[in-house]
Amino acid sequence: MQSEMPSQSSSDTPSQVTAKPHELQEKAAKSLTKGNVSVVELPIEKKKPNAANQNKRFRFLQKLRPQQLRRGILALSFALLVLLPSLLGTTYFFLIASDRYSSTLGFSVRGMDGTSAGGDFLGALTGLASVGTTTTDSFILMDYLQGREVVERLVKDEGILNHYSNDQIDFLYRLDGNQTIETLIGYWQGMITTSFDNTSTIIEVEVQAFTPEMTERIAKRVLSYGAELVNTLSQNARKDAVKFAEEEVRRSELRLKMIRMRMKEFRSAESSIDPTKNAEMQIELIAGLEKQLLDTRSRLATLNGAIDESSPTIRQLRKQEEVLIEQIFNKRDEISGKGPASTLRNSDENDRFSSLSALLADYEELVVEQEFAQQAYTAALAGLERSRAEADRQQRYLAVFKPPSKPQEATYPRRLINSAILFLGLLAAWALATVITYSIRDHLN
Repeated sequence: MQSEMPSQSSSDTPSQVTAKPHELQEKAAKSLTKGNVSVVELPIEKKKPNAANQNKRFRFLQKLRPQQLRRGILALSFALLVLLPSLLGTTYFFLIASDRYSSTLGFSVRGMDGTSAGGDFLGALTGLASVGTTTTDSFILMDYLQGREVVERLVKDEGILNHYSNDQIDFLYRLDGNQTIETLIGYWQGMITTSFDNTSTIIEVEVQAFTPEMTERIAKRVLSYGAELVNTLSQNARKDAVKFAEEEVRRSELRLKMIRMRMKEFRSAESSIDPTKNAEMQIELIAGLEKQLLDTRSRLATLNGAIDESSPTIRQLRKQEEVLIEQIFNKRDEISGKGPASTLRNSDENDRFSSLSALLADYEELVVEQEFAQQAYTAALAGLERSRAEADRQQRYLAVFKPPSKPQEATYPRRLINSAILFLGLLAAWALATVITYSIRDHLN
């Protein structure tokens, strides 16, 4: 009976018998106290196979400490997020990326007077260009060189679509030949760089292409397109300035013609070339009559008392005095507009002939308007001449100091610099993410 225990226990493998040590001791002690030798049946605990496999799989991780586990995860993240992308980027820059050549242009929009809008003293101190025509033209030019019209002209003149979609170009910079015009414009804006110096008003344009010859050709085309635009803007500005002055001259001339036509109609209606001269003649005539009246009254005063009142001489002088007085009053009435008592003109003639004072008022008004219109017309002509001279003086042109050149070495991509920037950027992002993660974990703990 004693020999049966080991044989029975030996047949049970460790994977089938899983009894705790203190339970075996208690059962053995009970059997010995009773004096009976018997077989001890040990409890068997069956486990699932997948649980055993999981224990084997994570046995290594369970042996690791939490600090070692965190360090492993940190190293793995550094390798996946920093080292691997940096290695791929470096491989692209050194082995795959195509060479890009660049040509830089330098020019400035200037006027015929030799000054530029941003070259004043205030602009030099503040670093800001003053508001002027050349500054506006400079910004218009930079936007134009990056716009749709230049792209369409380059496609037609130089075939840049075929050049940028060449199969020899790397996959990141190669352009699909079936792209829309909007996509082509965005691609062209990545191949051209414009900058403007507010102090010196100098514009620099950098053009990129994948062959030295094509780079030089595109740069020359861009420069010619810019010169054409500046000339067009200058001509339009000159036309606008001169056009406004010419319209002012036409308005002044038309007004002067209308005033002269009214003056002609007035003279024809009143049968008087110059009512002012007529008024002067009437005044002189009244003055002569008053002088004659004064002489007549002097003779009457001299003869008064010397001869009888009924004498022919006295009666003749009295009659002459009355006639002179009547003529004087009639002339005054003609000037003032009151009809004379002894007038022989009918009503139609009175309607046709106006008083001399009214004629003078109308005539003087016409004269003032004519003089004002004449002065305005003269000033408009002078303004037209000044506008033409100013337009010629402010004519814009493109002053080129750095013409296009054929590059001999590729400027882009900057392989070592780009690789270093990629690595440092990824490292900084990974470090920032790690610091944030640890901060959150410490805060939760």
